[in-house]
Amino acid sequence: MFTLGLRSRISVALLALLLLLPFVYLFGLAVFSLVQAPQVLAHLATTILPDLVWQTVYLCFGVVVLTSTMGVLPAWWVSAHEFPGRKWLEWLLLLPMAMPSYVIAYAYTDALQYSGWLASSLREILGSDFRIPEIRSTSGAILVLSFVLYPYVYIMARTAFLGRSPSMLDAARSLGHSATSAFLKVGLPVARPAWVVGLTLVLMETLAEYGALSYFGVRTFTTAIFNTWLNLGDRESAALLAVMLLVVMLALIVFESKARGRAQFYTQSGKGSTIERKRLKGAQAAWVMFLSAMPFVLGFVLPVLILLALVVDVDTSINWARSFQWAYHSALLGGMAALVAVVLAVFLAYVKRQAHVWWVTAIYRLISLGYGVPGAILAIAILLPLATVDRFTYDMGWQVPALTGSVLALVYAYNVRFTSAALQSVDSGLQQITRHIDESARILGRTPRQVLWHVHLPVLKGSVATGMLLVIVDVIKELPATLVLRPFDFDTLAVVSYQFASDERLTEAAVPALMIVMIALVPILLLIRQGAKQARSGKQ
Repeated sequence: MFTLGLRSRISVALLALLLLLPFVYLFGLAVFSLVQAPQVLAHLATTILPDLVWQTVYLCFGVVVLTSTMGVLPAWWVSAHEFPGRKWLEWLLLLPMAMPSYVIAYAYTDALQYSGWLASSLREILGSDFRIPEIRSTSGAILVLSFVLYPYVYIMARTAFLGRSPSMLDAARSLGHSATSAFLKVGLPVARPAWVVGLTLVLMETLAEYGALSYFGVRTFTTAIFNTWLNLGDRESAALLAVMLLVVMLALIVFESKARGRAQFYTQSGKGSTIERKRLKGAQAAWVMFLSAMPFVLGFVLPVLILLALVVDVDTSINWARSFQWAYHSALLGGMAALVAVVLAVFLAYVKRQAHVWWVTAIYRLISLGYGVPGAILAIAILLPLATVDRFTYDMGWQVPALTGSVLALVYAYNVRFTSAALQSVDSGLQQITRHIDESARILGRTPRQVLWHVHLPVLKGSVATGMLLVIVDVIKELPATLVLRPFDFDTLAVVSYQFASDERLTEAAVPALMIVMIALVPILLLIRQGAKQARSGKQ
């Protein structure tokens, strides 16, 4: 173990301060607001807070129920049964992860609104009096969020089902249990810890959602934070709402971390075992194949077809030059943020590996929490301190804002939130490198920097590339922070698709929305390729 030098200690501390400063400032502003004007909290409690809590709880409950159904059942069918198309569906069910929630909201709104093609077709078939329930509602938000979030539950449940010991299911069948009984009494209990992990991730994404909820007019904490801050100009109340939501998110992150540990414990017994799937035939196989494919069709195939139809309809009026300019802005921001993120990730992960110091590990975990912070909170947490700095520079004679509304502010915001994604990837790669290599280098007199540069980095190329790719895709899909912090006339694919959709220009929103989906598919396809390769090599 190398000794952590003074320069490295100072660098880690400054880096932690830089990445955690927005949230410290946000908590400080909330406390200051409570001290200076305690009636603000009472005003929130008697006006908007009860409705926000009710809408948020109702939304989360509905999403939990639907994602559990769409995630657990297909996971069980593809893991424990053999039917036509199973090998394809096993991986195709992951593709809705590439579909941003606000994009699928635009697609279904175009199809299901009164003048939409699907609503019009159904009226022709079922009569002019037929009405589809309003998609722009809390129930509609539950549907579209469930379509894109169920893969979190599916992938965790599938891993648990594949990790179970085959003898458990064989024993249940030998005791006379039916397939349904074996699922309820053996499959679900085994998958419960992993299922809980998936649901926790779903809840975090639901609480952090802004684009689809804002478009549908659903009032939750994230939309209320933006409305209170931007439309009402009440930053103290917005800070209080943001801190409330942030506390809930931190609790979910801690709970997810503990639940993930239990899930790993529960699935260890089945490692290396061969899963013998029950072969389905006839109508039973057809029904299982149909029901397993429905989440994939509703969450990916149908929205993509709707967007493609919109693009074809307006092909002659598409300004492709502007579209590629928005794509260039998105790629530029993603590349800059990813480059900074992997440099920070390599430094932090390597320091954590070499110096077993409690405070370094604590900083590592705190920075890892940034990924679970909603973009709405991040926008407020960053803009407020940056505005304070700009006011100071203005008083000193600097007439132009130095930080707010700049690319620097955006890259800073992205790294506060998404450095964790690169950090997890790099740290995972470092854990695959035996410590004997470090010890050998120490015996040969190499410094930690030389070991990192000449030994570890060549081995970590794949992990670094994966981390960069994850950050780029996250940046391109990110909406609320980009919407607030971007420079003037510096639009991205996510921003323009949201603005077009908000102005009811859904046909124009289709092109940037489809571009986002195509880019987001890249890491999902790489994940599928890696999983299929592991399956062929017998590691699953």
